[in-house]
Amino acid sequence: MESLYTKYRPQTFEQVVGQKHVVETLKRAVVEGRTSHAYLFCGPRGTGKTTMARLLAKALMCEKGPGQLPDGTCEQCRLIAAGEHPDVAELDAASRTGVDNVREEILSRVNYAPTLGRCKVYIIDEVHMLTPAAFNALLKTLEEPPEHVVFIMCTTDPQKILATILSRVQRFDFHSIGNDEMQAHLAYVCGEEGFTYDDAALELVVRHARGGMRDALTSLEQLSVFGNGNVSVEAAQDFLGEVSGSVLGGVVNALAKRDVPALFGEVEKLMSSGRDLLQFTKELAARMRDVYVVAAVPCATDVVSARGADFEALRSEAAAFGSVDRLSRILTVLGDASSEMRTATNQRLVLEIAFTRIARPEADLTLDALADRVAFLEHELETLKKSGLPAANPSQLAPTPQVNQGTPATAPATAPSVPAPAAPVQPAAAPLALAQPGATVPAPVAGRAGGVSPRPSRAASEPQGERRGAGRNPSRPAGPTEPAAPARPAMTDPAELQRTWKRVVDNLVHEAPSKGSLLMSSSPVSDDGEKLVVSLPKGSRFAAKMLERADVRETVDGCVRVAFGYRQLVFVESSMANKAIANA
Repeated sequence: MESLYTKYRPQTFEQVVGQKHVVETLKRAVVEGRTSHAYLFCGPRGTGKTTMARLLAKALMCEKGPGQLPDGTCEQCRLIAAGEHPDVAELDAASRTGVDNVREEILSRVNYAPTLGRCKVYIIDEVHMLTPAAFNALLKTLEEPPEHVVFIMCTTDPQKILATILSRVQRFDFHSIGNDEMQAHLAYVCGEEGFTYDDAALELVVRHARGGMRDALTSLEQLSVFGNGNVSVEAAQDFLGEVSGSVLGGVVNALAKRDVPALFGEVEKLMSSGRDLLQFTKELAARMRDVYVVAAVPCATDVVSARGADFEALRSEAAAFGSVDRLSRILTVLGDASSEMRTATNQRLVLEIAFTRIARPEADLTLDALADRVAFLEHELETLKKSGLPAANPSQLAPTPQVNQGTPATAPATAPSVPAPAAPVQPAAAPLALAQPGATVPAPVAGRAGGVSPRPSRAASEPQGERRGAGRNPSRPAGPTEPAAPARPAMTDPAELQRTWKRVVDNLVHEAPSKGSLLMSSSPVSDDGEKLVVSLPKGSRFAAKMLERADVRETVDGCVRVAFGYRQLVFVESSMANKAIANA
């Protein structure tokens, strides 16, 4: 039984589907007698390169005579169509790649006169498979062939052909056949064969063929056999592994909402139904491409295949993403996933990781992911503005600490401050203390990375009356001019204690590197709500001596109070098993 793609192979120039630019150029060259001695037909598979080579051979040998287009009815044309013409040699360069094959098949016979026709035609298929030595052997003959010889070379990869060959041929680039032209031809074939079909089924076949007529006819033949002459959309979806538009729409909406459980659920459904995940990823990428185009150019109805309600659905999906840059990142991630799935042993895992990267950009440490997060925040702010809510500000995004009554008027209005009562009374015998009696602890400034930074001293900006009672113990009731000191509970969780102390040290290093470096290797030991014990490394005599200085104590005490509250700070050496180096 003859296959459909051989049965409906074009026999004349008029029967060629698509490739109008090639057909018209060759027809004019034949009619005007201006044919060349060497041609190169290149393009995707299944687009008619070999068929066009045979049609050109017919035009050169048709019994109608030179300057006439072939009709496919004469003896010469019938022999060429059947592959039996003695003067038309079709060579497969994929199986004859060496220089010996070129010498045997071409060079040793090229000088002989034609047997039956007016000329000799050599059709070399997949010519890019020839070795450089074979190309060099063919080069001289290709440059100056006998008058009765014409070379027609076909390839899907012209980049592999030597430049010396390309400069001696007329090159024709074959394009992928358009969807409308291909679907019309498939409908014609169904009518000729007596098949019943659904238009949606033919659309699936055309989309799956990706511009190759041979692939489309092969799929159509298989579907007709499966359906006993009926080409249905259900059979096309099952056979070609296509998923419905509703499934793709659900996945796209889940991506827009960053709904990872829904995405994983769709993958599970695809696996349960036996779908090809690689094919699904390609279809999803094609759908996301349409969404991207609609988001970039909302009125670009001529560059997407969707029409009517489908086009409006693309618009709503594009609006759900909110950013063209986000869509471009999704396309990049899906493209990487498709490439990886070709060789992956677990395609499901690759797809799930890609979905997670798309839905949770905070887990993806790339600039594109960071841009996605920024675009999402901008979209959320724009949505708040459109809904009539006031613009977001720091006071709405985070709780604001109470402001001390004694804060200077020159302090920045946007920087919330924490009350900074006076330091507790310190015995004179302590070499390391939180602060001297009457000394002022700087208030914190929020918004710095890694912690809180100290403010300038209140002693320089407050009246003497407001500093009254600065040496009081914070546990004692406050006086009439002194605000009550906020009490903070003890940190009994070791992990929380370590994290809080690390923030204190990081802030010190950021604000005062020379002072913060003294505590770089320190670690908290315990906190009972009144006393904070900190361990210094063994042999830290220099650090202990520097921590006795008043300017160092002022900076350290201020940051410690902001993070822990009012504590009695005690330093111990790690090798002395909790024996205090300095006690307050």
